[in-house]
Amino acid sequence: MAEPRPSTDEESAPLLNHDRRNERDQGFLHALAHPSRPLTNLEKTLGGGAIVLLLIMSTFIGLFAGAETSLKREKAKHGIDHGGEGGWSTATETKTEYSTSTTTISAVPTGKPSANVCLTAECVTLAANILNRINASVDPCDDFYEFASGGWFASNSIPADKGIYGTFEQVRDNNKAIVAKAIEAIPAKLSSVAASADESNLHKLKTVYDSCLDVDKLDEVGLKPLLGLADFILETIGPFDLIPAPEEDLIDESNEWRGTYTDDYEIPEHLAVDVTHPVGKRRVSPSHIDSPEQPMYLQAAENLVKSERTPKITKALSYLASRGKSLLPKPAMCVDALLDFAIEGDGAGPDPQVQALYLSQVYGGLPSKEYYEEKPILDLYHSVIKGILIDIASHTHASQTPRDLVDELEAFINDEVKAESKGWPWPWPGDDDGDKGGDKDKTPGGGGSKDLPLDERMDRLAAKVLHFERQLIRAGTDPERLSNPHYSYNFYKTARVNRAISFLDLPTFLSSFAPRSYPELITVTYPPYLAAASRIVDATPDYVLSAYFVTRLALGYASALGPKVGVHAELRRLQEALRGIKKGTEENREDVCLAVVDSTLGFIAGREYVKEAFSAEAKEDGENIIHSIVKAFNDRLPHIAWMDKTSSEAAQKKASAILPKVGYPTLPDTMNPASLAGWYARLEIEKGDHFGNVLRSTMVEEGRTWASLGKARDRRTFEKYMPPQIVNAYYSPPDGEIVFPAGILQPPFYSHSWPSYLKYGAFGAVAAHELTHAFDNVGSQYDDKGRLSEWWTNSTVDAFNERAQCIARLYSTYYVRDANGTKVYVNGNLTNGEDIADWGLAQAYSAWKNSLNATSSSPLVLPGLDFTEDQLFFLAFAHIWAGLIRPATAVSRVRTDPHSPNFWRATGTLRNFDAFTEAFQCKKGDKMHPPPSKERCELW
Repeated sequence: MAEPRPSTDEESAPLLNHDRRNERDQGFLHALAHPSRPLTNLEKTLGGGAIVLLLIMSTFIGLFAGAETSLKREKAKHGIDHGGEGGWSTATETKTEYSTSTTTISAVPTGKPSANVCLTAECVTLAANILNRINASVDPCDDFYEFASGGWFASNSIPADKGIYGTFEQVRDNNKAIVAKAIEAIPAKLSSVAASADESNLHKLKTVYDSCLDVDKLDEVGLKPLLGLADFILETIGPFDLIPAPEEDLIDESNEWRGTYTDDYEIPEHLAVDVTHPVGKRRVSPSHIDSPEQPMYLQAAENLVKSERTPKITKALSYLASRGKSLLPKPAMCVDALLDFAIEGDGAGPDPQVQALYLSQVYGGLPSKEYYEEKPILDLYHSVIKGILIDIASHTHASQTPRDLVDELEAFINDEVKAESKGWPWPWPGDDDGDKGGDKDKTPGGGGSKDLPLDERMDRLAAKVLHFERQLIRAGTDPERLSNPHYSYNFYKTARVNRAISFLDLPTFLSSFAPRSYPELITVTYPPYLAAASRIVDATPDYVLSAYFVTRLALGYASALGPKVGVHAELRRLQEALRGIKKGTEENREDVCLAVVDSTLGFIAGREYVKEAFSAEAKEDGENIIHSIVKAFNDRLPHIAWMDKTSSEAAQKKASAILPKVGYPTLPDTMNPASLAGWYARLEIEKGDHFGNVLRSTMVEEGRTWASLGKARDRRTFEKYMPPQIVNAYYSPPDGEIVFPAGILQPPFYSHSWPSYLKYGAFGAVAAHELTHAFDNVGSQYDDKGRLSEWWTNSTVDAFNERAQCIARLYSTYYVRDANGTKVYVNGNLTNGEDIADWGLAQAYSAWKNSLNATSSSPLVLPGLDFTEDQLFFLAFAHIWAGLIRPATAVSRVRTDPHSPNFWRATGTLRNFDAFTEAFQCKKGDKMHPPPSKERCELW
């Protein structure tokens, strides 16, 4: 394995690696720290004076930065009211003025400053950065979020083409800059037939990036690449631009989107139907193969009859599914239609590592159900669909994408997984008649014409597509219910699922992917959706289905087209509205293309990133921090009053069994060029073919996923979209692992040279967050083997649920404001798991304290900071959640994101942590120390 090189990134290098032996002039401070000869009296005098001046300078830099912050013009347009019930609200308006006078705050450091002051360049820079981030004019017991990061808020702004910008985005930008620098250094002379695996990988990397950057060529090619895919749908389902005359139209959507959004808006009762059948109320056994089959719960779903058009709908769905979930970061939409298939670990099976098939409800072009009830958004979405259909209808059959390319891509899925395939048994087990049900054509409508102008026809058609999509969305359940495995884990024999869907021939659909193992069972996350979707599809004519499929395809791949292409422009118009971005704002193309690199050749780019920005010492240190947090959690478990001994011992066993992974995977081996070349061997990258590169990459990954069905997952891997440079981390319940890519072990989350209180306050909080996920409202349902089972006693489960619901109720009192100032409340049930995990900060704090007891050395003290170590621990925690956000983006995230808004991730956690209130001496009744009757819960 090649040794990672020190970072060459100018901004982060001092905090990442303090050993810079290759510098020509290492400076006076280095001479003091590493003298090659005894210092003269003059040098000692000058050195002492320099140190004093350095301390004074660093202090005044911080004070000056605070004053500068106070005089800055109004903040970037990030301000939204953050509040809760009972007057516990904190306002950060879009126009905030700071007092220039020095304010005496209630929280002051305690004890004498340590004599162990660190005077290295790294420590001085770090201290100055902390001083620059804070807003000392704010009382930390009143608004700790503003106190900790007010300076950062004032000195940063949201990029024009983004809806959010915070610490995570800042680190992502730094990481992307490292990757971009590596790509730019790749010689142009490299070819695809390079002599070494490393050179071949780098050629692919540069080709993907350069092809994406060439927007002039993309705009010149126009819509043609997408038409090559859309033509398949039109040939299979039929044209969508031949619609009945108004008097012949059987679909009436005249009563559509009459809903409005107000501050007391609630999801209509018919959209949040309480499931009365046994779904979600039963407990499952890990050995489910021998369990009696569960009923489908809806009699209508038991004997649905296939129609004459089932084969062509099946063919269209197979085609779309093979194009997978679009890899593009914008708009992060999928090409799924009608149904959504996924392959994941089978948590309730005999071996959770074995990959099983899941069938779920579909999602649409709007982020959540609420948007489908808001007339302004629906009007916009209708016009976007109309624009897409007009663009495609105007160019239909003008594609220059060779049909042999489509055929080749279609064949790839089979080639990827047929090597050891045993084929599909027929008839399917449990299907005695081979699914020879009667055929009854329920297709309404008849022929059509082009008598009306195209604009008018597509306007009417777009309304029908939106009507159809809105019905499908309404038929699904809410995301917080799907996150509960005991609600969403409903397994059935595959033949029975096939009988429950009128429009899909499931055996034919699955055989088109040729999985090597026969899926005897399928997990249906919300069974009622199957019958509802069948009724909706059966009542919808072909031309509407065709338009719907084409629209889903277009939204999924629009970002792979040139920015000036009509379909891409329509998508961007929708994104701008949903994120609150100024109309017509041009995206940062380099940023877009680096994201494409991450999703197509992420692990090759990851190798270049690791070489520059991640050391072996950082990997080992990160692992040690994680292990210490696991130990602190295990030490805590026997002392939790609401948990009995049996459950506590089981929880300790699970915590000890969790596998931490730090940095990068070993499959593919990120530091081995030959391993990377093998991983991407089937992916053909062509110069100047950005759309084709994205499409082929998507299909390669889709083929790889389907090939895993029925096989045990290789634990050397990371999640496929989690290469080393990504700023993220995750916990996987069936796999029993917590994963931390190298990208998140960067400032302000981590630096190897930092004092322990900053490491644990920032990265330690992330590590504890992922560990605590194993014991949140979802993770707590999986045992030490990753199996969905009853491994706690009933009394412990009841006590846990009571406390978890306290947190859910608490976070449901928090809100953001939309662009009109209307409150939009957090859904505490949706965010419950993430909120519980955020409270894992207590384990990071305990682990840090334990680390102090385990060493005899004095803690490192940063110069010029009038804070205790405990206070700096909490400042480091708050810093990672600093962020600016546009109101529209804030609303979108509240509705869809299982994470609470950043303000509440910091504030909500600390308000319930006694160590914080003690560190800053907050009095009961202060906003950061509310009375127990107001906002206090306790869990781990």
